[in-house]
Amino acid sequence: MNSANLKRCLPAGRLALVFGSVVVLACQERLVAPADCPNLCPGNLTLDSIDLAPLADQDSSFEGYVLPGQSTSLRVSNQFPLSEDRAVYRFAPRPDSFLVATDSSVPYLLDSVALSVSVLRRDTTVKNLWLYLYRLPPTIDSTITFADVDAAFTAVNLIDSLKVDDSLLSMTVTTTLKGPTLPRVDIPPADSGILAFGVGIRADQGTGIRIGSPGLAPPSFRSFITIPSGDTTLPQQITRGLLFGRFVSQSAPSLDPSLLTIGGMPSARSLIRFPWSTFLRDSAQLVRVTLELVPAAPIVGLRADTAFIIARPLLADFGSKSPASTSSFFTSTVALADTTRDTVRFEVLRAATQWQGSNPTPSAFMMQLSPEGSSFTRATFGSTRTPGLVARLRVTYANKFPFEAP
Repeated sequence: MNSANLKRCLPAGRLALVFGSVVVLACQERLVAPADCPNLCPGNLTLDSIDLAPLADQDSSFEGYVLPGQSTSLRVSNQFPLSEDRAVYRFAPRPDSFLVATDSSVPYLLDSVALSVSVLRRDTTVKNLWLYLYRLPPTIDSTITFADVDAAFTAVNLIDSLKVDDSLLSMTVTTTLKGPTLPRVDIPPADSGILAFGVGIRADQGTGIRIGSPGLAPPSFRSFITIPSGDTTLPQQITRGLLFGRFVSQSAPSLDPSLLTIGGMPSARSLIRFPWSTFLRDSAQLVRVTLELVPAAPIVGLRADTAFIIARPLLADFGSKSPASTSSFFTSTVALADTTRDTVRFEVLRAATQWQGSNPTPSAFMMQLSPEGSSFTRATFGSTRTPGLVARLRVTYANKFPFEAP
């Protein structure tokens, strides 16, 4: 049918509708077909990686951050390959009279004395563990040495020996001295009411333990008394608090300047600095960042007493005194299994993001042990001065999204 016949067969309105439909169908896009817009779509996102070695001779170890007695526990060991240690305690003076009012005191009779020591960690595979308590001079202080303590650990100074349950990882052991054993804890007037004692151990084999410190689970010294007045409403006990506690070691290994040392006593930390390019700071989108440390020797500690290494990003770089982040959001912690030999890896993406932007923090980590100052663990890792054992930072990143020109 030609157009003339079509006009004769259809009203004018119907004719306009037909031609409009033809025009629409001619201009309709194929919505189910793939898009084709090469000049407007973004380019492909690509991932790259790079391994960064620490800055040469900018990775070092420092020690002395925590002194014996300043941590959460004290070390005691005997014939232990890792260390030989003794613990010492000194209590506040015990008065020679009992205060019954703000301005009145009465003498008392000493009935018994109870001493308690808390064992916080031990190796339960080592059997027949005994604690030995020895009287020490009331003048002990931070100048006391291992030789001083060992010389006082004699039979004449023995207070008591205490058996530790073979099945328990931690426990509190107590001895009560009364009657014929009470003179072992007599306090002569010349001692000004001060009691001091040391702790040693023996077992079926060489081992170590961690016991309470001034900061956590300290030992207790309780004196049970009788008031001659017969007033039963008065307290029948005098408790003295701990004034001093620390441990002494027979010898301490020296720092090897060619290695990175973490832990031990004196407590050591390691500072590691990395190069961080302008591109990584301003243009890269970080996807994953892993810090890898290679042990220079198997990392050995006390069995059943897990130690941890914490990678703390620096807030400012002042060498050994650099402040480092304590936030768990930015720090990375790794547990050290007994006799660790393999590479130790830390995921440090959150820390590395602080190295970007207009006000970045230093691209460096302070590495430290936890618990610091009381664990037997002492880890050594390769440094930039030990070929084949150098630490590295593995960075996976994406380039900025490359939009193409329209």
